[in-house]
Amino acid sequence: MIPTLKPPRRTILVVEDALTTRCILEQFFARAGCDVVQASDPESAMKRLKSTSVDAVILDLRLSDERSGLEVLEQMRLDERYDDVPVVVLTGVTEVDQAEEEIIQRHRAHLLYKRFGYREVVQRLEKIITVQAA
Repeated sequence: MIPTLKPPRRTILVVEDALTTRCILEQFFARAGCDVVQASDPESAMKRLKSTSVDAVILDLRLSDERSGLEVLEQMRLDERYDDVPVVVLTGVTEVDQAEEEIIQRHRAHLLYKRFGYREVVQRLEKIITVQAA
């Protein structure tokens, strides 16, 4: 019998201000075989990026105090170390405005609405990582 190699564990950075949502995402990704690093704001997200090697990032579009996960996306793409890291922008809003959508597209991120459910987020992220790893 030929031994098969286990795929490497993926590390996901979840940037979400709502603790409950961060914990739900962590549980789903852990069940999918991933390690999760959490951040609740753009500053801590960038610190986590610099201190941990991540395979993908989940960004909440609208963080508390009128901040945006797009700040993290833009900072990431300015640094060539994170240029190829897959990013999924996750939002609970019904519709994203055109300016936000343009930023997401320009920085090669994927947009996903929370209303589709966390299982869909995990499945979509797995597809994104698989395609980019190939």
